Amino acid sequence: MHINHIKLYIFSLLILLCHSSYAQIDVLKNISNTANSFINAEKIQSDQDISNGLTEALRISVIKACDNASQENGFYKNDNIKIPFPTKINRVKKACLNIGLDKLVLDFEYSMNQTAELVSSTATEIIVQAVSSLRFNDAIQILNGSENEATLYLKEKSFDNLYATFYPIVKNEMAKTGVQNILDLILKRYNKIPLVKKVKFDLTDYITLQTIEGIFYLIEENEKEIRNNPKARTTKILKKIFN
Repeated sequence: MHINHIKLYIFSLLILLCHSSYAQIDVLKNISNTANSFINAEKIQSDQDISNGLTEALRISVIKACDNASQENGFYKNDNIKIPFPTKINRVKKACLNIGLDKLVLDFEYSMNQTAELVSSTATEIIVQAVSSLRFNDAIQILNGSENEATLYLKEKSFDNLYATFYPIVKNEMAKTGVQNILDLILKRYNKIPLVKKVKFDLTDYITLQTIEGIFYLIEENEKEIRNNPKARTTKILKKIFN
């Protein structure tokens, strides 16, 4: 029963009972208490619906994001998430290009993105689990917030745990793509250049951060689609709360 119907029902009863004896005051109190219970129950149900809807929106967004990211060249050919040569050691790239190591640089950049794609193929279950553990204490605020509000909330609450979980996975996939070996070769050649400052770089950390950021970018895009495009609301709960 909707709140407006309840209020109309109560109002009608009040008009009728106002013409009755004072003995019916207790009846009025009972009606009022019952009405409040209905209203509170509806509010609780509404809050739960919002929380469920936000969870569903994120779940669908995560699945689509990880599926797109894990496709062949899902990172490498998407300029929005493509992992670039680390800016922290950009001087290494410039030096390598100057001495004709263009192919080695390109192989390195491709292998970083290939690693991220492999990691993304195993990321769905990890991030969906993070979504399932969320408690939307400010569900209404998130629902009425910016186009990527739910994604930002997920990122804030789960980033550290996701990083810790992703790091060893990234390290394992790096061994398959050989990206660390390529960087080691680049740095070996670079460090032999006279007068340059020796360089060390934590590539696992870099790819882990870039992979998570890339996936979250795609999750944001999918959340925006659900909020703005009715056709993207493929379940009843999404249609209900993003109406």
